[in-house]
Amino acid sequence: MFKIGEGVEIHKSARIDVEEGVLGDRSIVGPNAVIEGRKVSIGHEAWIGESASIGGGSCHGPDSVLEIGDFLHMGRFSHLNQGMGLTIGHEFGCGMNTKVFTHGAYESAWEGFPVQWASVRIGDRAWLPNAWVNPGVSIGSNVVVAAMSLVNKDLPDGCLAGGIPCKILKEGVFPRTLSKQEKGEIFDSIFSNALRILALSPGTDNEKPSYDREDEDVFIVGDTSFDIRKRAIDGPATDFTEALKNQLRRNGIRFRYKSENGYYVRW
Repeated sequence: MFKIGEGVEIHKSARIDVEEGVLGDRSIVGPNAVIEGRKVSIGHEAWIGESASIGGGSCHGPDSVLEIGDFLHMGRFSHLNQGMGLTIGHEFGCGMNTKVFTHGAYESAWEGFPVQWASVRIGDRAWLPNAWVNPGVSIGSNVVVAAMSLVNKDLPDGCLAGGIPCKILKEGVFPRTLSKQEKGEIFDSIFSNALRILALSPGTDNEKPSYDREDEDVFIVGDTSFDIRKRAIDGPATDFTEALKNQLRRNGIRFRYKSENGYYVRW
């Protein structure tokens, strides 16, 4: 049985054909998206964009298992194949046209053509915009792969990699510790964008909130505090705090909090 979590939105043109697993709470499945497979487990707040697909060859086979953590992002026309097993951590960004394969075979192995059947593992907080991952690859946590890259070998934690074939460009670069000034400039930019976006939303009031900075990583907006280092929110949920939370998410700052009865609660 494939269980659908609370608050999930599935477009009427999407197709789901899964024997066993779960799609986490508040996930969104866009137009013409496909989720298929024998065992598929996807965490909370996934975003599976238009014409993105999970499945493909051997997805209903005996070795087919897909496990993905929270905050999966799949851009348009991206594809995850789990025929030989695919394990991905939290906060995986699979950008437009990115492809991850666990097998590659067409011409005859008996005649020496290249054939690959192997599982793929990807850690937490990996970002692959318009990249290609071959079978048998292991990608660590906190990794960024440059667009248009072909990943055909393992990548360690914290690296920046790119190229065809993919090479490590810099090691140990992520995460990077920012100065207090850099953090302040980032938050101010995100806050300003949240104000601009909310102003375009019908039915919202004309109030223009401000914020106070309690310390290096804690910002107070009205009666609500955002602790970015701890990824914690405390206080009431308003139209603006929701807009701000969404803009923080769009900049990779994600909170495991939802609005419940007008206040933020951890999920």
